[in-house]
Amino acid sequence: MQLAIAIIHGIGTQQDSCDVDGQHAYARELIHGLQRRLGPVADSVAFQSLYWADVLDKRELAYLEKLEREPVRWRWMRRLVTLFLGDASGYRKVSQAYDTTYEQVHQQIRNGLNALRAKVGPTTPLVVLAHSLGGHIISNYIWDQQKLNSTPSGPRDPFLALETLAGIMTFGCNIPLFTFAYDPVQPIRFPGHCLDKVLQRQARWVNVYAPADLLGYPLRPVQGYADIVREDVPMPVGPWYKRHTPLSHLEYWRDGRFQTYLAKQLGELLQYCTPAPERSQSSAPQEACPSSQDRG
Repeated sequence: MQLAIAIIHGIGTQQDSCDVDGQHAYARELIHGLQRRLGPVADSVAFQSLYWADVLDKRELAYLEKLEREPVRWRWMRRLVTLFLGDASGYRKVSQAYDTTYEQVHQQIRNGLNALRAKVGPTTPLVVLAHSLGGHIISNYIWDQQKLNSTPSGPRDPFLALETLAGIMTFGCNIPLFTFAYDPVQPIRFPGHCLDKVLQRQARWVNVYAPADLLGYPLRPVQGYADIVREDVPMPVGPWYKRHTPLSHLEYWRDGRFQTYLAKQLGELLQYCTPAPERSQSSAPQEACPSSQDRG
């Protein structure tokens, strides 16, 4: 495989069901759309969905069930608020003694990346496609991993260390809403250290947001992000009766224009990816590239 693509979902309930290829329901239509648009080169791309919804879904749905016995109004709106904002408020880093949800979500991400690693070699370039809150989650995951990489005991598999990260493509992203507590704001380091110099120059973070999507925001105006985000792309998504409304937030996955844009970005990256040997993690080189400490 020449390129690995990890897809992470955002807020709201998601089905915990996989097809024969191990892909979750939320990602299948996007994967199939990208494969069609990439054409023959799609055979050199490994996809993997990253699923974390079950960490919070059970708690939120249990609360909503109890709420049925209470004299509250606007139940459908309360359900949306609970399932959407409940994810954002439930996933946060709190005191170490009680910090279970944050780590549970990250463990789910780690499980998905391990499944993707089983399909590719240790130096395979990685692209992450992240929707909504998934952009914030993967950013936190990368931040934590990069801190670990800087320690002498850090991981030596460049792929799992996210040091082959060649692309981030966020859509409906709400990272800006989580930055206001920090001054200054410090984004993750991008791209990965283990890419060759040519691919490092071609690496890209692009951010797509529908202008009517109230949960999707430009990233470059956030302090520090203009240095690592190549472009904020406004793009209406969804059928005509949704694309100019806040409902567009859930329509990126199926939108043909959006899939075409992503396929173009991936196709350009693929031109600079060389085939990576498919090896198990245990056979990965112990020093495949300099660590972040070595890079200074």
